[in-house]
Amino acid sequence: MTSFTQKQTIDRSSAVPLYKQIKEILIKELQTASAETGRPFSTEHELVERFHVSRAPVRQALKELTNEGYVYRERAKGTFPVQELPARPPGLELGGLVAYLRGQGLDCKSKILSVDRVLPTEKLSGILRIEPNTEVLRISRLILLKGKPLVWTQTYLLVPEYFQPTVQELEEADSVFVILENEQGTFISRGDHQIYASAATEMEADVLDLGDKDPVLVTETKLYTRTDQLIGWRKAVHIPNEYKLSFSVNR
Repeated sequence: MTSFTQKQTIDRSSAVPLYKQIKEILIKELQTASAETGRPFSTEHELVERFHVSRAPVRQALKELTNEGYVYRERAKGTFPVQELPARPPGLELGGLVAYLRGQGLDCKSKILSVDRVLPTEKLSGILRIEPNTEVLRISRLILLKGKPLVWTQTYLLVPEYFQPTVQELEEADSVFVILENEQGTFISRGDHQIYASAATEMEADVLDLGDKDPVLVTETKLYTRTDQLIGWRKAVHIPNEYKLSFSVNR
């Protein structure tokens, strides 16, 4: 990692826990550094010596940095800073990708391609368990990173006909879920994901500026309210070499 002429240090008189101070210092350094590709991030031992603390706060800081997508770990190799690659941490809330990437200082924009009410396909009516003549609200959104396509999402919601947010409202809110909470009092609190690799369809290739049949990473998500009611479904198509998923599996 790039060295700094004047490194910040922790304030032992502060009420803020040591691991949080260490974490915030490292985040600032990661955001301003031009780290060398393939070079490990500071080791636990180096950070212990730098901050003059035990291993416990250092390990907690590194754990949270990993969970939040600032660094990633490789067994027997070390901890590495994320290189121009946005990582989706396990704790990221539904509909929070744009805000999360902006929070990391990245140039991320959201563009609404269309908002309309449509009849579900046979697949969608089966997923949502609705009749084929039941209209759903469809929102097509393109998320761009540094001006280039990153993710194309199509969200289908079982909402009243009078719930029809405008393109401007959706772009300002970054997520239809926020508008749904504010206007309808409906909270989407859970998403069940299926993630798989696929070849881009003609339409996906056109929207994401890819070649036909180029590889893509697809996430299909069933959306549930706080009362465990299935309220929608979303398909997100990602450019695979510009996106990384980060999650933990317990044994």
